[in-house]
Amino acid sequence: MARAASAASPAAAAARRRDRGGVAATASALLRRFGDPNDVAIASFVARVLVVLDALLSVAIVRRVAYTNIDWNAYMGEARGYASGERDYAKLRGDTGPLVYPAGFLYLYDALRRVTDDGADVRRAQMIFVVVYAAHQAAAMAVTVKARVVPPWALSLLCVSKRIHSVFALRMFNDGVCSLVAWVAIWLAQSKRFVAAAVALSVAASVKMNALLFLPPFLVLLVGHERVSTACVAVGAFVGVQVVVGWPFLSTYPREYVGRAFELGRKFTYEWTVNWKFVSIETFSSDAFSLGLLLAHVAILFAFAHARWYRRGGGFFPAFFVDFFERARTDAAASKRLKSLTAADVVCAMAEGNFIGIVFARSLHYQFYAWYFHSLPLLLWSISSNGSRRGGKGGGRLRRALAVAARVGAMGAIEWCWNVYPSTPTSSLVLFATHAALLLSLWLGGVGIPSGGRRRSRGGVKRARSKKKLG
Repeated sequence: MARAASAASPAAAAARRRDRGGVAATASALLRRFGDPNDVAIASFVARVLVVLDALLSVAIVRRVAYTNIDWNAYMGEARGYASGERDYAKLRGDTGPLVYPAGFLYLYDALRRVTDDGADVRRAQMIFVVVYAAHQAAAMAVTVKARVVPPWALSLLCVSKRIHSVFALRMFNDGVCSLVAWVAIWLAQSKRFVAAAVALSVAASVKMNALLFLPPFLVLLVGHERVSTACVAVGAFVGVQVVVGWPFLSTYPREYVGRAFELGRKFTYEWTVNWKFVSIETFSSDAFSLGLLLAHVAILFAFAHARWYRRGGGFFPAFFVDFFERARTDAAASKRLKSLTAADVVCAMAEGNFIGIVFARSLHYQFYAWYFHSLPLLLWSISSNGSRRGGKGGGRLRRALAVAARVGAMGAIEWCWNVYPSTPTSSLVLFATHAALLLSLWLGGVGIPSGGRRRSRGGVKRARSKKKLG
């Protein structure tokens, strides 16, 4: 009996070691899946769980955090003016000044006014915006998962912003609704439904004009990868939505509507700017500063279009235009081009175009954070870590860990800047420096849209060309 027990003991110990090894291997494999951007099943599961948990957190925030009015009363005043029959945009005002948003905004907030007892039931309005926020999270995560750029665990970064919860659930800004519809437009574009995407993008622009920041990369993708006839239909649909939405005002006081709803030269108040407090108020208010930002914005857009969004035949200049006119004569199919355009190509290009607008914006107010916060993980993880696999396993792991730390650190720095109230020269300078560093990193190490379907960093393209010459 004793000899049998002693013989069984090593066997049992070996079995236990195998079990522990199996558990460890399973746990390791599961952790790897949470770090794999291509694991759509895990990413989709994580996204669903996060949307539900974040919605519950938003409800708790609404119940626990006291409401303070910022623009809600102004929105309600403008909606009341519209409901009373006023169609002259020059006469529509709230308690913070004249109406400066397109007609879609009026329809939205007039509907909210009707279901919230003329705007008095703020708690109901906040709960409606909790639903808007949850839908926004679902749309942003669906686009992110489809792109296969961000690891599943990093989706949690979309749920930790104090300022974003305030913009949506507590303050009920129109920026959140505009951003929601814009993410739906990106999802449609990822599915190569460009006409529907143009309609959605136009609806977003009818709520707030900042959705137009997505338009330059969208047009490059549309015209460069679709039939010319389809591109024309999409552009016509975009314009048509604006005409239909604005018709009650365009048919009565067109100059007042266009001038106020799409006022490009509007002066912003230095007191509320988040991004330029490190320059003097004289510089901030000067026409030269505004013109410099505009020229820089346009120049960087063209640079990204040439080197990243359209790289066939040498780039945007002049291949894009040559290709367009050649295809326009016969309305040639673009099946090969469409096949090569991935979901990551679409969202990265549109997020980059929007981010360029943020970097060179004349002024950023606190609610404008909703314009680009949800695209930050996509932008940060689209930057390649060239050389992360060199130097052995240890070196590769260290580089990847440092890259992750840098990405999370950049998001943390940006979040900190948006939560400094009122903004200071230091917070504005940190925000600008982080934005500039991210933009430069996208230019140097981000992934562009090459002539084939495979996305490469600029460094990767250069190395490939060098190998071809050597071979």
